[in-house]
Amino acid sequence: MSEMKNTVYKPWAENYPSPYEGHDLSHRPDWANIIVWDAFFNNLTAGLMVLTGLIWFTRNPAFYPMLPIVLTVTLVVVLVDLLLLVFDLGDPWRFIHALRILHFPSPLSVGVWGLTCYTSCLAIAVGLLWLALLWPPALVLWPLIRLFISLAFIGAVVVICYKGVAFSCTSQPGVKDARWLTSFMVSDSLLMGCGLYAILCFVTGHERAIMWLAIPTMLLVVARTVAFGLLWMDVSERARKVYKSENTVVRLMVYLIGGLCAFVLAWLGPLGITFAGVLSLAVGLMERYWIIGLTKKL
Repeated sequence: MSEMKNTVYKPWAENYPSPYEGHDLSHRPDWANIIVWDAFFNNLTAGLMVLTGLIWFTRNPAFYPMLPIVLTVTLVVVLVDLLLLVFDLGDPWRFIHALRILHFPSPLSVGVWGLTCYTSCLAIAVGLLWLALLWPPALVLWPLIRLFISLAFIGAVVVICYKGVAFSCTSQPGVKDARWLTSFMVSDSLLMGCGLYAILCFVTGHERAIMWLAIPTMLLVVARTVAFGLLWMDVSERARKVYKSENTVVRLMVYLIGGLCAFVLAWLGPLGITFAGVLSLAVGLMERYWIIGLTKKL
């Protein structure tokens, strides 16, 4: 009996390597445009909500008129992201199946639950907020509105942190060793959220609010640039195998266009801050195409 047990476990013992050892079993999933846009909209809605929550907690009156508009746009973006995520999974029931149980060691489980709770709380907050705006007696619901905005903020913090972890734990070449991917996505998400906030303020004519975004924009540009540099150190070897001139282009976009140019524009008043926001969104989308492209099979 003892000998049989040794025979069973022998293939996994020292000097008896597994037939899987030494082989890269990961295969490239069907990650194309859908997953790029999913990552973009997921980071955008989370970054916008976290920034909106932080601004709201400061009680700056310059931003009060923007709250319903920004929260509504944030909800639209997350609904688009959910639609893309379901399409990427290929079967809506797979998303629902992930809600059966919350498994904390699984980034996918935490991400699905966080995204669902975040969307639900945000939808309730937006609905109640517009009800109070259109029907003044509903202002008695303001404590409830505050509660759901706060819950949506907490959900957005979870969402903004899990996406990089979810990519890193997929064991796909190019991202499985990207230790700084989460840090990069968090800083980039906040920068894109700040950029979209500035664009919404400019479109709606709230230039006074835009001026308050100058310093956050500059700080986040620096944070995103540093985080990308750290990410590049993790993935540079893979990137040189997958890409040729694209690596130079993406680094120029991050460091020069989305970095130096955006930083300088943030000093030039409302219009400059708005243009810096446009650049942050454009560079953010390009970065995600580049990151997903790292998983390409050689």
